[in-house]
Amino acid sequence: MGRRRTAHRAAAAVVVAAALLSGCGPEPSPAGGAGEVSDVPSVSTTLPLTPAASPPPSAPVSATPQTGPSGYEGSASPSARPVTPTAKPKAPSRPTKLTMFASAPGGRIDLVRGGAAKEFTVSVHNGNTRAYAEVAVAFQMEIMETVNGNSAAQNGFVVERRDPATGRWTDVELRVANDVQPLWLTATGSPLALEASRVERYRILAVPVGPAGSMPLLIRLVDAAAPDDAWDTAFLGNASLMVSAKG
Repeated sequence: MGRRRTAHRAAAAVVVAAALLSGCGPEPSPAGGAGEVSDVPSVSTTLPLTPAASPPPSAPVSATPQTGPSGYEGSASPSARPVTPTAKPKAPSRPTKLTMFASAPGGRIDLVRGGAAKEFTVSVHNGNTRAYAEVAVAFQMEIMETVNGNSAAQNGFVVERRDPATGRWTDVELRVANDVQPLWLTATGSPLALEASRVERYRILAVPVGPAGSMPLLIRLVDAAAPDDAWDTAFLGNASLMVSAKG
């Protein structure tokens, strides 16, 4: 009996002690669960709501153009301005002179007296140094003797020029002499501008009566407006074609 009482007393003392401890302990949690003793104070992890920082308002755009240190508007440096390329000066043209030449099929003219005429051309191209008011084409042959020692008018040849405007053939002078034709005997010419070109058509025929043989046809280009004593400058060019005639 004594042991049971001692046990009941010890149990009662434990119950009393537990009651005392529960009265001094922490308050139960709001959720109704058993309170837990913690030596570490609770820390809230929720941060206060703070409005996000807004970017500063942009500076107003000024309509006034900026001026650099050298006075150029819209740029801090003169090199930023567009540069217009400067055109290079055109090189002067190389001086060119007048040229002329005569041509015929085969390089020569072979005729039969009383037969058909044959054509040839005289081509002229002026240079870039001088224009001419009157340029003429002059024809000349040396004298051809006949069997009896006589000579025929114009050596028995006729030279004609074709008019490009009308297509008609007209006679031109053929001088027969063994000297150089004087300037004052040159026929009137036509203008020739700078760098102008022209091709003139001619034809020559042998009349039934005349000497047989061959003789160069001398063709000279003459400045017909030059003074009579301007020998060095009046003759602008020359060419020749061999002409033969047989009976």
